[in-house]
Amino acid sequence: MSGTLESLADDVSSMGSDSEINGLALRKTDKYGFLGGSQYSGSLESSIPVDVARQRELKWLEMFNNWDKWLSRRFQKVKLRCRKGIPSSLRAKAWQYLSNSKELLEQNPGRFEELERAPGDPKWLDVIEKDLHRQFPFHEMFAARGGHGQQDLYRILKAYTIYRPDEGYCQAQAPVAAVLLMHMPAEQAFWCLVQICDKYLPGYYSAGLEAIQLDGEIFFALLRRASPLAHRHLRRQRIDPVLYMTEWFMCIFARTLPWASVLRVWDMFFCEGVKIIFRVALVLLRHTLGSVEKLRSCQGMYETMEQLRNLPQQCMQEDFLVHEVTNLPVTEALIERENTAQLKKWRETRGELQYRPSRRLHGSRAIHEERRRQQPPLGPSSSLLSLPGLKSRSSRAPGGAPSPPPPVRRASVGPAPGPVVTAEGLRPFLPSPTGNSTPLGPSKETRQQEKERQKQEKERERQEKERQKWEKEKEKEQQKQEKERQKERQKQEKERERQEKERQRQEKKGQGRKLSLHRKADGPPAPHDGGDRSSAAEARQDAYF
Repeated sequence: MSGTLESLADDVSSMGSDSEINGLALRKTDKYGFLGGSQYSGSLESSIPVDVARQRELKWLEMFNNWDKWLSRRFQKVKLRCRKGIPSSLRAKAWQYLSNSKELLEQNPGRFEELERAPGDPKWLDVIEKDLHRQFPFHEMFAARGGHGQQDLYRILKAYTIYRPDEGYCQAQAPVAAVLLMHMPAEQAFWCLVQICDKYLPGYYSAGLEAIQLDGEIFFALLRRASPLAHRHLRRQRIDPVLYMTEWFMCIFARTLPWASVLRVWDMFFCEGVKIIFRVALVLLRHTLGSVEKLRSCQGMYETMEQLRNLPQQCMQEDFLVHEVTNLPVTEALIERENTAQLKKWRETRGELQYRPSRRLHGSRAIHEERRRQQPPLGPSSSLLSLPGLKSRSSRAPGGAPSPPPPVRRASVGPAPGPVVTAEGLRPFLPSPTGNSTPLGPSKETRQQEKERQKQEKERERQEKERQKWEKEKEKEQQKQEKERQKERQKQEKERERQEKERQRQEKKGQGRKLSLHRKADGPPAPHDGGDRSSAAEARQDAYF
């Protein structure tokens, strides 16, 4: 039957291995498991020294032992280590800790098996089964049709359609789930996928793709800051952002970059959130369309789209890309401000969003803080004296008889106090330090951390404003220089016109002189028939006067 694991198992290669298909078993895989294709790494990858890799592994193991402490107190160090690259031996565990999917797995034991056994919607199952062979066909885990990799991928995607029936299945979820399956078992990969869809990229895979369209407008606004030349070219060519950035964002560059760069981007993405995707896309566009020389080969829409489909290899290399991404000033606050502005424009032009996803969380620290807020605070009645059964146990002796009342302390001076009376039905508890029953507020350390975070955010905003101010001043200076150049060109043009007129006048004057010389050379004109009479008349007139 279509949409079942049995139908996939029937297509398993008779060779018995996921990689033994179409002769690919004879080829050597790279260190990531690729047998070929555009993401095959070969032997060009530079490896980290063994002692350095070992030191990094020990540091990550130390962080795992005190994970909450590191996230709450030393998150900058965690972020720095994620930017350096998570050790491959601990990458799966680190992704689960960063996304908090490990805790989600522990809170839902057996849930994945229940979803797997449940009957799914045939509409989604047929589409999922058709998409399985398209996911990384050159990777040894997914090379064989119906192999173990495709079966686990089918289980994850089917379980998600049952877990989120309002969203169903989106084709861009398949490569994301496949990347997770390359590093962890199916159940762990499922809960990690849930966190990506719910916390990191909410609404990306819902019907209508409104969230990705909104992020496209945000990205285009950020591109104007990062690369005005590329922004102006794309706007002039009328190329909408969803035409080129949809696969980048929804697949988290799993189908675009070399595999070493993909893993580094995912390491930073799980730690810092969606701003990493924005930064990577901005870097790629800035180094593809950000100069006049590069735009000479992109005169039309078709040439531009071809260039975006075939990005320069140099800008996608691991070290270069990570360096550019970490130095690009795009913060969570800037993205949220643009989100508010673009959402307002969306409502003015298109109305309300049809699908309203949950609030997007920017990275592991935001997820950790949300988890702490959702945990119920320790109330005043949660003390040892208010535990159920404590009163009944303390009110009876070991033999079953009521225990004697506690001894009453006597004052050094004065009569003995009377018997102590305790009202029935009241449970003694420790008084609240605040004198009321309201839960305590955040600790002093938490307040200091919040103040420090706000201070850092204000500093980033100040730096962003200074950068914008500098860019405006630079733009004004460029405009001023351009005006001066135009004035100089106009002045030169007028000077050339004046010289041209002077030259034409001199030419006319020279022609007049030549004509007079020719007349003199020809002699005086011949006299007419009445010449003698006219000369006699002139002689008489001269004599008269």
